[in-house]
Amino acid sequence: MHKGPSNRSQGQLNEQTPQSHRAFRHAESTGLLDHLQGLFSRELGEDRFARFFSNQTQLGVDDQRVRVTVPNRFTRDLLERRFGCDLRRVLKEESTRRGCDLELSFKVDDAAFESAPDRSAIQGPRATPIERPKRRSPRVRTVELKHRLDDFIVGDANRVAHAAARRIAEGGDDGTCSPLFIHGACGLGKTHLLQGVASRYRQLFPDERVLYLTAEVFTNEFVAAVQNGSMASFRKLYRNVALLCIDDIHFVAGKTATQNELLHTLDAIAPGNARIVLASDAHPRTIARFNAALVSRLISGAVVRLDHPDVEMRTRIVEQMAKTRSLPLAPGGASLIAQHAANADDASVRDLEGALTQVEAVWRLLPELAGPDGRIGGVIVQHALEMRKQGVSSFKNGQRGGKPIQVESILRIVCDELEVELSEVLGQGKHRKVVLARSMAVYAARELTTKSYPEIAQAMARTSHSTVVSAFKRLSGQIAEGKPVKVGGPHDGLTTGALADRLLDRVRRDVSR
Repeated sequence: MHKGPSNRSQGQLNEQTPQSHRAFRHAESTGLLDHLQGLFSRELGEDRFARFFSNQTQLGVDDQRVRVTVPNRFTRDLLERRFGCDLRRVLKEESTRRGCDLELSFKVDDAAFESAPDRSAIQGPRATPIERPKRRSPRVRTVELKHRLDDFIVGDANRVAHAAARRIAEGGDDGTCSPLFIHGACGLGKTHLLQGVASRYRQLFPDERVLYLTAEVFTNEFVAAVQNGSMASFRKLYRNVALLCIDDIHFVAGKTATQNELLHTLDAIAPGNARIVLASDAHPRTIARFNAALVSRLISGAVVRLDHPDVEMRTRIVEQMAKTRSLPLAPGGASLIAQHAANADDASVRDLEGALTQVEAVWRLLPELAGPDGRIGGVIVQHALEMRKQGVSSFKNGQRGGKPIQVESILRIVCDELEVELSEVLGQGKHRKVVLARSMAVYAARELTTKSYPEIAQAMARTSHSTVVSAFKRLSGQIAEGKPVKVGGPHDGLTTGALADRLLDRVRRDVSR
């Protein structure tokens, strides 16, 4: 007769139940985590999700809590600030669908990211790591050194800066010049001096390590090192140099973590007699949102200013430019360009370069105006400068056709064309379409008005004009490279240059009505 299961068998069943239940809980959590990772990836975009959550980030589910484990507070604050709202919105929608209350939390746990192979992920049933690619050491993308100290035209406006740069470049610095901080308006030769120092030092000391880069590259590499967990490699890269040259240092304004790392870098390499040369468009004390410790470090060496060149110096600059371009200027031609093409107190090398380009264009398009020997004489220069003068006067004080073009009008038209809200452009929005609209507004303001970078920044509610400068340079580079527009809007497929031309034409047309 069958008597049913024995007490022993029933006991064995009861003993196994908790373990089976835990296994079921683990499988359920793993399935939920995989599902949530898919939702997060679709919400943020696959590339974006992989970039920020595939390195030094671990996701886990514990009951109804979704936990993001990171190695440090910087990463936690970055992810919370950029993605916290989006991730919580996804969890809220999923909670409604499941009838539960899923919560998001960020946890700092450096021990979970030890270098041992099995410690790269949180162990146990409570977390499942995202598969991460192998960490790569940061690679600084330096630019080609096009300028030489020997090509630099020296005058009263830059004599001290040039002497200090040469002293450092030729190894004669006894500590009185380093760090050397060069500041001055755009187009006065800061980049020329920094590249000249790096090139000359590398020529004289080929076995020593030289780094020349912009502050934007330093910032990007630092952020990438934090995200990838490769700070040791990053610091080794920057702190094992004989000469460090960083251009556009004002770019780090307002970036607290980057400023701290830059300060630590300068403090680390200075005792080893490494030479440091930095450049900015303003004196360290006048750069907004620079911390006091960094300012103190920057002014601990020589701080020199580049002034605007006088007529004699401008003439020599034009002569050298013409020689480089193989332009046959007749006697007196360079002086004529220097006196009339940029005769304001704030004349820059770029003003002269633009005037000479205009002269070259007239010479090539209207060769009949050249002298009997084919040289560029006064007739061509006067004709070119008159054309340039007419173009400048039409834009004087932001005017075109007698009607002023205001930055506010440009912003309104750009926002309407690109279908974004003005509040997003003036705010901190990071959507690709918003970033493009902001860059296009800066570009149009520079092309259609005589507003300075600080004035444009003020009109666009930017706290520092360095962001405006960066936006203009970035968009100009994209236009030069012919990059297509990819922001998820009606203009996708156009080149960046074609879109810029369309916006400029519309601004001119709308304002002239």
